[in-house]
Amino acid sequence: MLGWYNDNPVDPGRPSLDDPGVQRLTAAIAPGSHATDLGGVMSLNAWLDPAGLVLRVHRPFVTRQRLLAVQAVRQRLAAGRLLVPVPIPHNSSTVLRCGRRWAELEEFIPHERPRPTTDAFLSMFAAIGALHRTLAEIDVVVPRPLVAIYSPPGSLRRWLPYTEAAVRGDPEAEAVARHLRGLVVRLRRQWQPADRLPVHLIHGDMHLSNVCRTPGGGTVYLDFGFLARRPRIHEIAYSLSWTIISLDGHLAPESFEWSIIPRLVAAYESAAHTALTEGERTALAPYTAAAPLYHAAIAGFMSDPARQLKEELPYLRHSEWLLAHPEALLGNTNSG
Repeated sequence: MLGWYNDNPVDPGRPSLDDPGVQRLTAAIAPGSHATDLGGVMSLNAWLDPAGLVLRVHRPFVTRQRLLAVQAVRQRLAAGRLLVPVPIPHNSSTVLRCGRRWAELEEFIPHERPRPTTDAFLSMFAAIGALHRTLAEIDVVVPRPLVAIYSPPGSLRRWLPYTEAAVRGDPEAEAVARHLRGLVVRLRRQWQPADRLPVHLIHGDMHLSNVCRTPGGGTVYLDFGFLARRPRIHEIAYSLSWTIISLDGHLAPESFEWSIIPRLVAAYESAAHTALTEGERTALAPYTAAAPLYHAAIAGFMSDPARQLKEELPYLRHSEWLLAHPEALLGNTNSG
């Protein structure tokens, strides 16, 4: 975890377009192209125009073995008629060196991020179902990412001491940390271990920025940096957490229109051609509650831990409410 935030002391942080290694590689790949930073946290994504390419330069901890495995999965998804960026070789290789980092090339796929509306989220969950239907059939060994947003109670308990120590001396942040610890205890009581749930490869970070629309109305899947073999309910729950927050559920969770959640799950099940198991339905609330707890628990690794932790408080209330009302995600709208 420290490696993610501190990165390599000799080569810190996410690279920029001004990095000499990035500039040399860009010039070698597409002389005369203009580079535009498309954003992203785990990698630099540089659009090279007019070459029509995207250069992805990864963090130093992303290994060549993992990068090749993720590329193999993306190629199989493309073969399954899903629209994903596939690796493009340069000098006969799909894995390139950029200073101390690994990089890769993709074709630029024009797309736009949908606005966060109910219809957009219904389409997103259908897209997740379609993706899972194909991923479940892919037998590729993918090394786990060094950093992931998967946050079972054991991981949260390991990170908490760093955050508690980092905010010591700020009474308000200390109070939030104590509240967070109590929520982790409650989460542990409701948690369903992975060995009790359906597991296969999942994308790992499904939200509207990574499930976009092409000009022709198609779905394009982006950024497989968190791809891993996990419980599929983690993917659904993490996406639900972002959906609820995007629709302002964290502001007053007791007033949120929870009846949308069964509709989202139904859209997923229809596209995935499979229903959630009883174990997954039981796991849905704690796994959804775990996402905000993750972001709070890692506050100690941030540059301003106290501020970061205090900013997470509204989302912790969302988790607290879900742990107290797990039936809300299963279609019971009488929770209050």
